[in-house]
Amino acid sequence: MKFFIFLFIFTTTIFATQINDSLLKIHAVLVPKIALMDYEFKQKIDNDSIVIALMYDMVNYKDALSLKEKIDTKYKDGIKNYSIKTKLVLYSKIGNTKANIYYIFPTRVKNIQKVVKKADFTQALTFSYSNDDLKYGVMLSLIVGSKIKPLINLTAIKSGEITFRPILLDISAIYTNDISDILKSIHNRGSIQNSTYIALLSIKTAKADS
Repeated sequence: MKFFIFLFIFTTTIFATQINDSLLKIHAVLVPKIALMDYEFKQKIDNDSIVIALMYDMVNYKDALSLKEKIDTKYKDGIKNYSIKTKLVLYSKIGNTKANIYYIFPTRVKNIQKVVKKADFTQALTFSYSNDDLKYGVMLSLIVGSKIKPLINLTAIKSGEITFRPILLDISAIYTNDISDILKSIHNRGSIQNSTYIALLSIKTAKADS
């Protein structure tokens, strides 16, 4: 019995990532707006409601609940005549979940891949707390430094058959394999130095045809 308790604690510790509440506040403002950047979002929503599934493991339940409360408070009156609905969903319960945006808290790679597959099948958007997750097919994350920039995985966007409005591409940094190691290094250190921000933010943004 003690062995199983130890194994549970050990496993939970391995996949636990300290969540920054200040970053969640920024995500709470940005994530609902991302849905409006999809040219076809009106055809993908039901009853004029944008549904956001906050995917989490039990280790991040409090963080997921905190993000839900932040979004619900910020968008209690909706956005541009569309209501915003959030729901907490364990990764193990994703099977019957339907959403327009899947927000991914840190988890195992297999869980990320399940969410990506689910989202691609329904042409939904995926947004991750960790920008390093974009290498597993997540569409969007965020770079926060002297400026705040969405980070977009164009390969994942194409795979999900999503067409974003040019304005989003104009203000975003584009994720490529060239910055994968930098992002991983940032994640492992747990902090970001100004020099790294400058390197990331110097990446040219993609320009979409008008």
